[in-house]
Amino acid sequence: MRRAVAVLSATSPLVAVLAGFAPAAAAAPAAVLPVHDVTPLPAVESLPECLDAGVGSQTGTETLDGQLVIAGSTFNFRGTSTLEYTVRFDDGTVVTGSAVEHLSFHAAGGGTTVQTSAIQERRVIVDAEGRPVGTVTIHAVSHVTYADANHNGQPDPGEFRSVVDRFFFTCR
Repeated sequence: MRRAVAVLSATSPLVAVLAGFAPAAAAAPAAVLPVHDVTPLPAVESLPECLDAGVGSQTGTETLDGQLVIAGSTFNFRGTSTLEYTVRFDDGTVVTGSAVEHLSFHAAGGGTTVQTSAIQERRVIVDAEGRPVGTVTIHAVSHVTYADANHNGQPDPGEFRSVVDRFFFTCR
């Protein structure tokens, strides 16, 4: 269940939440809105970190909680995304996991966008007989700053000012 650490795209759940609030808030001088969204995870998943690339049946949810502040064309979001999941593989292996992502997003219309994310995820691997056989710990940190020079709402080459992207995991 590795979350992609990248600049928010138009298909990101957070962008969908932002878009839903933007029309109502744009008319007001400033709006502070609580954000709470629970989304089921995909039915199938591969967990290649410390396991093979096999695909298993997944159940679980992603819960996004935070606060959105909109002032004119400026958006600020701070919040937490939490994943809780179980993946069952054909060989009887079961992996349960939990991930917490702390994130912030700031976008000034036509100006600078800053996005930061820090994720910690822990998985427990249980064999077909129900014995714990391992753990996986994942850490990811991402920070992106870019200026939308051509005002197309997307980061383009040459617009990035700062990019940090770290992903590592430990198997035990």
